[in-house]
Amino acid sequence: MGLLSKMLGGRPGEAAINATLADAVRVLPGVTGHSLRYNHQPQASGAVSGIVDVADSATFLEVLRTVRRVLDGLLGAGADRVTFYLTGRTPDGVPVTPGDLGLTQPPTGREVAQRLLS
Repeated sequence: MGLLSKMLGGRPGEAAINATLADAVRVLPGVTGHSLRYNHQPQASGAVSGIVDVADSATFLEVLRTVRRVLDGLLGAGADRVTFYLTGRTPDGVPVTPGDLGLTQPPTGREVAQRLLS
């Protein structure tokens, strides 16, 4: 996000957020593909949805952490209000959800930060 946008309280556009998320998740060890998509939402900062092909649940956990860190850098405090509609998928097709990792379904960015980043 540009300096002027930050000073005026703006937020980056969906395309910029999606590109940054894709770049961050693509390079994680154990991630073989993804269909992540961020959308601004009128009543919240937004939502991240999609499926991430992962080696195992530990990799999906790292995906959640990475997405939250990226959103924090792009949205600041607004990252707490983002809803995570993400699912992992292991090589044998077994889904991994945030609920499988002890989070609510779907979790907010605040919960991901409190439970996974501390």
